Amino acid sequence: MKVNSKLGIVIITAIISVSALTWYIQKEPYSTEVVVDAVWEKYEVQSTQIGGVGEQDEGEPTIFVDVYNKNDIAGVEKYLENNLSKADLKAYEIDVFSNKGVDY
Repeated sequence: MKVNSKLGIVIITAIISVSALTWYIQKEPYSTEVVVDAVWEKYEVQSTQIGGVGEQDEGEPTIFVDVYNKNDIAGVEKYLENNLSKADLKAYEIDVFSNKGVDY
């Protein structure tokens, strides 16, 4: 009887471990690019860019988002603030603006 209960505990532990590992592996890894790219699915966005201002290694690192509708600016800013990591929020300045559909 003791062997059966020990074997059952081992099997249940193995099933739980495999399930947890599978869930962890399937979870999409976090990256700044993934969060910024998700803005395209939620809002009407003309462009996004992650980088500095001006020449390379010059100026503040910034996340730029150009939206078509200026009323979306607050929503995009809030979305980024809620979904970017604390480290990203410290490292990047967020600049959301609208050029009202102007193509360059």
